[in-house]
Amino acid sequence: MINTETLRLRDQPTAEWIASIRARYPVEAAIDNVLTRKLRNRTQTVAHQTNFADLESHLVTYLKNTTGQNDLQLTELQRLTGGASKEQFTFMLTWNQASGERTTRKLMLRMDPSESVVETHRLREAQVLRAMWGEVPVPEVFWVEHSDEFLGHPFLIAGFVVGTVQPEDGGKVTGLGMSFEPELRATLRDQFVRHLATIHTVDWRNKDLSAFDAPEAGTTQANEWSVGAWERIWQEDTMEAHPIMEQAAIWLKENMPVVENPVIQHGDYRSGNFMYDDKGQINAILDWELCHIGDFHEDLAYNRCKMLGTPDDKGGFRCSGLLYFDEFVEKYEAYTGFTVDRQRLKWYDIFTYYKMTSISCTSLRIAHAKKTHLDAMMNLIGGVGFLAASELSRLLEAV
Repeated sequence: MINTETLRLRDQPTAEWIASIRARYPVEAAIDNVLTRKLRNRTQTVAHQTNFADLESHLVTYLKNTTGQNDLQLTELQRLTGGASKEQFTFMLTWNQASGERTTRKLMLRMDPSESVVETHRLREAQVLRAMWGEVPVPEVFWVEHSDEFLGHPFLIAGFVVGTVQPEDGGKVTGLGMSFEPELRATLRDQFVRHLATIHTVDWRNKDLSAFDAPEAGTTQANEWSVGAWERIWQEDTMEAHPIMEQAAIWLKENMPVVENPVIQHGDYRSGNFMYDDKGQINAILDWELCHIGDFHEDLAYNRCKMLGTPDDKGGFRCSGLLYFDEFVEKYEAYTGFTVDRQRLKWYDIFTYYKMTSISCTSLRIAHAKKTHLDAMMNLIGGVGFLAASELSRLLEAV
């Protein structure tokens, strides 16, 4: 690898280089905050390591300070497997709720590693989970801390949900390319579309989403922020040049569609990011960290990404391993009343593969620098990036 000046600055970013990056790419204020913090910490952070004893002690201190309850009890702290971008732990907590009732609950701690495959904002995640509480099944949020003062990294504490993420015989790492048996597939597919329709039709303007910038309807602002964020991430994190990414960024900006009706976007809505109970009922939609406000076509295009579904034995392709895209669109239009523009979807197809290639470059960087607890998974996601870049090239040639 050639050690050019740009590569050196990515490894050891200066204040001047960070300022130039921030000025070049339009992003939401909260996204600018986390990306800037990542660069400023890059030269200071050593290999990622979580000390369990310290974590438990600091977590107890935080909870006592936050609740004002010195008699609360925390037990059974343990790491959860999975979670491509955040460290996740479970623990039992006994404390007095606002009603005065003393209760014991199993809770989940989601904490940023030293550097993540996607740098996201815990307050944004907490706000959208609270906004969706009662609308679609989501974990209940109890506490959120966006600073690194207490545990060394930002974190969120939510209720633990009991359920299944992937079937025993159909699972893939991170849920990519998951398949379901016909009976389970038939039970899940309508719920899967219906919940996305609900997400897209929630009146977000009447929710507390203060950590989100609200794009102006009838403009390209929402897409300018989205493209700006992923282009900035690519420029900050890639370890090698890739001409197709430069070409894609130019094309996306020159052909950017207007967003007439901005809606809440999940940003990573697929199999692997929902849980279901033993009756096949979806009881939690997970991983909202890429949530933003934008065009509903974006989540739809993401769902027909080739790496996120499964082919059948007849040459067809099931979105998230559940249903064919035409069926998906038919159900979605019936639930929302929206009309899906097939031509517009092509822009979001290209955006999807651009985004996935950007994510892959970050995963390779943090695995190489040992900034995460999941080095093997990060290398796997990095490999997926080559497939994404190949499909991105094919789509650009077609347009």
